[in-house]
Amino acid sequence: MRRLLTAVLLVAVAIAGLAAWRAPELVAWAWRVRVGHPEYAQGPFELAPGMRWFDDYYVVAPIGAGVIAIGEPRYGQCNFSYLIIGSQRALLFDTGPGLRRIDAVVRALTTLPVQALPSHLHFDHVGNLGRFADVALPDFPYLRRQQRGGEFKLGYYQYLGMVEGFQRPTFHVSHWIPLSSDIELGNRRLMMMSVPGHTPESIVLLDRDGNRLFAGDFIYPSEIYAFLPGASLRDYIASADSVAAAVNDETAIYGAHGCDRLPKVEVPLLHRSDVQALASALRTAASTPIGIAHGWYPRVFPVNDRMQLFAKYDWMRP
Repeated sequence: MRRLLTAVLLVAVAIAGLAAWRAPELVAWAWRVRVGHPEYAQGPFELAPGMRWFDDYYVVAPIGAGVIAIGEPRYGQCNFSYLIIGSQRALLFDTGPGLRRIDAVVRALTTLPVQALPSHLHFDHVGNLGRFADVALPDFPYLRRQQRGGEFKLGYYQYLGMVEGFQRPTFHVSHWIPLSSDIELGNRRLMMMSVPGHTPESIVLLDRDGNRLFAGDFIYPSEIYAFLPGASLRDYIASADSVAAAVNDETAIYGAHGCDRLPKVEVPLLHRSDVQALASALRTAASTPIGIAHGWYPRVFPVNDRMQLFAKYDWMRP
């Protein structure tokens, strides 16, 4: 009995220690979203040229070369997913939080087979994965271990949907894509790049022929989060350097969150200079002593006129 009580006590202490370790990250994140699900934005919205309403929730915008941006301006984080259409099949990069069925939008835009690939595993990017028969993830060994009995199990701190009242979904991963490999869609090829920093599993897609990059949460015109569980300033700096080297000054970079200019809704478009500005802000955050920044936790650093960096202390490793 004494051994059992000791074991229970040790487990309780471990859980309490883990909660205390993660508390700053989770409290700060909950504060950012004001705890609970964001209210739908009612508008009125001003849609950018070429953008149209698909229904009363989604907007769609062709951005050239067989790519269609699918936006959710009524959702608090204003997600954008990207349908990239080849001659043989299509890829949906990110699927939104799942408040509405994005597969209905996709099916209205293409009749080709569609593979869904999230930029990372936060709740606002994986909400509709279970609605697709073909789901892909980057081939990290630790992610493979999370698929058990045919279902992929999202980690609590990997998903983070609890702060907005979301339950962790399950889905089946049908394809594991090797890092730095090409995704063939027929007459177009996308290179998947690993860009840890925002999360360990974060990826971007580089379309060399189209000279465009689909960036997920690596970069977008708003508040850049480098303080949540799994974030690393050192990894983020290395990723920013890699992306800056892979693109050029004419590369169009499309982020996963927009609406920073509400009531105008436009596809979140950035450029190489924005990546370089982010790299500079990340270096400043990594080298700034405790207490010397705007805000205590997360610490806030300016990037440029469209972005701010919300950073953790890098000794708070995942």
